[in-house]
Amino acid sequence: MRSSRSARWPDRLAWALALLYGLDRLLRLLALRRFFRRPPPPAPARWPAVTLICPVTRSPNDLRVALEARAALDYPGPLRCLLVCDEADGASQDLCRALMAARPAWRAALILVPPDAGAVASKVAKMRAALPHADGEVLCFVDDDVALRPDALRVLVPYAQRPGVGAAFGLACYTAWGTLAESLMSGFVNTSALPGYVPLALMVEPFTITGHCFAMAREHFDAAGGLEGLEGRFDDDHELARRVRWRGLRVVQTPLIYDVENRLATLADYHAQLRRWVLFPRQAMLPDLSRRERAALALSGLGNYLPPLSALLALATRRPAALASLGLSLGAFVGLYALIERAYLGRPMPAGRQALLPALAVLTPLHVALAALGGETITWRGQRLRVERGGRFTVLGAEET
Repeated sequence: MRSSRSARWPDRLAWALALLYGLDRLLRLLALRRFFRRPPPPAPARWPAVTLICPVTRSPNDLRVALEARAALDYPGPLRCLLVCDEADGASQDLCRALMAARPAWRAALILVPPDAGAVASKVAKMRAALPHADGEVLCFVDDDVALRPDALRVLVPYAQRPGVGAAFGLACYTAWGTLAESLMSGFVNTSALPGYVPLALMVEPFTITGHCFAMAREHFDAAGGLEGLEGRFDDDHELARRVRWRGLRVVQTPLIYDVENRLATLADYHAQLRRWVLFPRQAMLPDLSRRERAALALSGLGNYLPPLSALLALATRRPAALASLGLSLGAFVGLYALIERAYLGRPMPAGRQALLPALAVLTPLHVALAALGGETITWRGQRLRVERGGRFTVLGAEET
């Protein structure tokens, strides 16, 4: 009798894990449908002038694609683009000048800045250098690996101008699939960003800004202190969100989808970036969150660990119920991603990379947990940084090769 009962509990656990994960995926799907079906803000009677502030730092990403997308933006109001490069980055400067010459109708200007932290200027220094030249009523900050879709500002700007809104930001769709490292990163983001961020935004008011691309009315940006005091910080986007919220304004998650080309050559590069993504919020964001916000953040991520648990149970017991449970969980993972890709992202995963989906469901959550371990030293664009609690960083020198 005891052996029969002991043989039964793994089966019950297996079916419970599958049921919980199916419920998790269903709730995320319902949250996505509710979010994307909400009516957008009405188009303004007069579209405000917008200044795109674009810090450019040497990187393997295709800067030409990103800048050509900005030159092709379909925006009904006045639009100006400020490209900010390092003084020593001749290759990026040459590309910017060539594109500006080839598109005389594109209102773009090139700004050069000296280094302020190590060999290059920090992102904050670049953005600050652009501010005296920014004449828009709305400021839009865009990273150099982001390719905005033609209607991006038509989506984003009305949210940034709503009463009580201090900052508005969008959702990333990663588009680099060339190497295994790129494919793992793109797959990780595309399978987890929308089903993670959107339900979280429905549970609690957004408490940070996704810094790839966000917009702020100039009056709110200036009233919140702008970029003053952000030198030597790695959490400039989160600090801006804190300042906005201190003023009683909201940070808003919008349905804007933008493309990010994140080129990674090796699996070591993939791991290093994953470590940055885990370390940054742990050091700068978590200490400031309320209990409710921490609980919502934890709850929004718990479901991701159910497929790894199912896989471990199947590996340990090799029982048909555990194997079936794992199969059902993987099917739910792949099914939700297929719906997200078709309905919202609009960028298909290459057929040759779809075999990575089971690994993304089972191994990536474990990798994220592993990436949280270790020290506080990271690498970023050729430099070694020590990330300190509270949002500060120290440049330790050039990346070791």
